[in-house]
Amino acid sequence: MQPISRENSEVLHFLLIAAAYIGAVFSTVFSLSHGIFEVFPFLYLLPIILSVYFYPKRAVLITLWIGMTYIGLVYLYGFTHPALIAIATAWFAIFITIGVVASSFAIQLLEEQSRIRSILDNTQDGIICFDRKTLQILEINIKCARWLKYERAELMGKDLKTIWTENTEREQFITALRPDVAGPETEGVFRAKDGTLLRFVISAVLVTGKRALCSTIDITGTKIVDEEIRRTLDDLEEQVRARTAHLEKINAELQAEILERRRFERTILPRSPDRRDPEDDR
Repeated sequence: MQPISRENSEVLHFLLIAAAYIGAVFSTVFSLSHGIFEVFPFLYLLPIILSVYFYPKRAVLITLWIGMTYIGLVYLYGFTHPALIAIATAWFAIFITIGVVASSFAIQLLEEQSRIRSILDNTQDGIICFDRKTLQILEINIKCARWLKYERAELMGKDLKTIWTENTEREQFITALRPDVAGPETEGVFRAKDGTLLRFVISAVLVTGKRALCSTIDITGTKIVDEEIRRTLDDLEEQVRARTAHLEKINAELQAEILERRRFERTILPRSPDRRDPEDDR
């Protein structure tokens, strides 16, 4: 099933609020017309709650409109009932209070959510949150998604196996997760969207009964640099060994040549009486 687009979602939210509002209005007209005064005020709570949930920043204005509609209908149809007018006024105050308090609380939650989102998106670590049983990716920050060459929305709801393809590493890590206990840390091979293999250090930050929040660090570049340094050192060591062996060979050849020359001088060249062999002085 394809997720609902933002535009369609906005339309659906508006239709839900409108349907609840129209239903409350028709119920009010019917109730006041037939002398039923106990039930219809409660029907206005539904559109108020929906407006707070879907549009917390505009919920006060929407609640005011709903409240004015309610009290206007009561004054129109029940102006001959002073008790009903008094009760309607009290309900109007209750509606406004609910709208203001609930909207304020919802806005605070949104600001806190926005602050947490900003922290997650700007952190140097990648963040992944997944369901421990289904392995569904519940949340991933932009940093981690970019490392994997995905858009964040592309990975939301996907299976963790999509990016962490090494079964043994993944299963060992998930098995070691324990709620309220310092989580494990391991290196894992992850697969990017284009098939590139990346090496991450992944560690559990928060583990609950159903979810695991983990931080990831891309060490692929570090591993490549370390490997290049190791190869360079191995090449240098091999060059030193080869050079040393070559110098030892040259030294042995020179020593052999010197000995051969001395033997030649002793056996072939005539020896004068006043000429002394350096070896005789020894």
